[in-house]
Amino acid sequence: MISEEELAGTVGHSMPGGTARVEYYADWLLRDALGAPPGEPGLAHPTFAFVAAQGGVGLSLEEVFARFGASSADGPMLGEWAVDFAEPLRLDVDYAVTCVVESARRKTGARTGVFDLVTVRIELTGPDGRVHVTVRPTYVFPRRATGRPA
Repeated sequence: MISEEELAGTVGHSMPGGTARVEYYADWLLRDALGAPPGEPGLAHPTFAFVAAQGGVGLSLEEVFARFGASSADGPMLGEWAVDFAEPLRLDVDYAVTCVVESARRKTGARTGVFDLVTVRIELTGPDGRVHVTVRPTYVFPRRATGRPA
C-alpha cells in the first residue's frame, strides 16, 4: 500500500494524454446496443464522453492503477463520474486529451476498511483550441493491510 503522503503527492500530476476520436460506426454500434434512437447528424452519443476520455489518457487502466500503487487484482472500482459538456461531442473529429489528478484522499469505512479515492480531470479539446468536454472519474482503491484476509 502506498503511504498517505505518496498518495497526496499524486495531486497535480498529469497522465501522458493523447487523442480521441468517435467514429460514425462506433456511435451507431453503441446506439444499437443501448437501444437508443439515432442522434442528430454529426453528434456522438453522450456516453462516448467517458469512453473517449478514458481511452485518450495515454495509459491502459492497469497503468493508471499502478500510478496509485494498485493493480486490477486489488479490486479497484469506478466510484462515480461526472461529465460537463461545453460543446456536444462530434463524430469524426480529433480531440486532444489531457488528464490531471485533481484529488487523492485516504478514507476508512467501518465495513470496508481503508480505501483511497482518486479523482482525475480529463479534458477533450477540440480543433478550435477550446475544451469541449470535461470528464471527472473517481477511482476507488481498496487498501487491504498486509497479512489481513480480504
